[in-house]
Amino acid sequence: MTRMAVATGCLLAVSLWALDEARAQRRGPRPTAVKTAPVVSKAIPEEVSFIGTIEPNVATTVASVVSGRVAAAGFREGDAVVAGKTVLLTVDTRGREIALRERAAAVTRARKQWEKVREGSRSEEVAQRLAGAKEQAAILQHHRRDLERARRLYEGNLISLAEFQKVESDYIAAREKYGSAQAALKLTRSGARDEDIAMAEAEHEEARARMDAVAYEIDRSTLRAPISGFIVKKHVDVGDWVNAGEPVADLVDLDPVFAAGPVGERKIARLRTGLPTTVTLDAFPGEVFAGELAHIIPQADTRSRSFPVKVRLSNARGRLKAGMLARVVVIVASGEPSVLVPKDAVVRRGPDELVFVVSNGRAKAVKVNTGRGYRALLEVSGGDLKPGQQVVTLGNEVLRDGAKVQLGNGAGPGGRPGARSGRPGAGPDSKRDGNR
Repeated sequence: MTRMAVATGCLLAVSLWALDEARAQRRGPRPTAVKTAPVVSKAIPEEVSFIGTIEPNVATTVASVVSGRVAAAGFREGDAVVAGKTVLLTVDTRGREIALRERAAAVTRARKQWEKVREGSRSEEVAQRLAGAKEQAAILQHHRRDLERARRLYEGNLISLAEFQKVESDYIAAREKYGSAQAALKLTRSGARDEDIAMAEAEHEEARARMDAVAYEIDRSTLRAPISGFIVKKHVDVGDWVNAGEPVADLVDLDPVFAAGPVGERKIARLRTGLPTTVTLDAFPGEVFAGELAHIIPQADTRSRSFPVKVRLSNARGRLKAGMLARVVVIVASGEPSVLVPKDAVVRRGPDELVFVVSNGRAKAVKVNTGRGYRALLEVSGGDLKPGQQVVTLGNEVLRDGAKVQLGNGAGPGGRPGARSGRPGAGPDSKRDGNR
């Protein structure tokens, strides 16, 4: 009884399958599940592309201005710094502060001497010189009378020649002293000479310069960041002895940054500063950064015959780091509008390139000629395609002209949309090779 029931069930299943197949044959082949995308009209810009590296706006090594023991160096690699505010280094200044006090005292002395020479002699000094001159005048008068008396005595043969000559020499000495006293009085009354005043002033300025030099060293003993940015390397630490000119830290300014790379001599003539650019980086997949062509270096690398080019990028948030790989596209010209389809919409059937246009649930094969690629799109001509028409991008490998299609994610032949079939022209090479 059981065997008879099983046999009856099998016969019933076979009958139902046969009935379904007969109905399917009457309805025709099942629709192929496909995905579509619109035809677009878009201008393909003329572009020059190159691979570059992100470079900082400024990269500098800050050096110590003075020599001495490092009293403080509290910065760390990676720290952000602000120009003129962030302290990088402090050198011990105790010895220089002592020297500054010595220089200040020397300036005071030099200033007093200069003022004394410039103002001239005081009234007391003039009176002293005048009294001295009068005294010498009286002495000279006394010696003049002695000389006249000695001359009369000598002429009367009352004294010897030697006695006369001694009186005469005393008179001459008195006359010289009187002349010196008169000159001193005149100098005291007229004041110092211009060259003496100038020399005293110069000595005062020299003393001030020595003091200013020590004050400058004290001021420069505190070293501040010359640019705003980040510290990438630290060269000294507390307790080290640093000499003037030795490196303290390496700093970079990362706003803006530059994407720098080589452009061949065949393309360099098409570039000019100010052209808009787009930059993509492996560090930020899917993001596009807008920039501007900033510098074209007019000296080629003689080995590669390429010219260094730099693109400026804003980096206010500091996301772009020096050394990142950058893919740069310079937009040379806007171009003319073209008909574009997704690259996946084009399939190759023998020598022909086709796209399938979907209309009223059926796919129509349209022969096209392909041109330039632009990102995920491909320029096509011929076939009289119109912007807005829907073309098949998935499932088109197995389509035939006039085939029924079903939009969406339904299963195609083989259990998935657009599965490969064993028919000619539907093999793995039927799709247009790669992303053109």
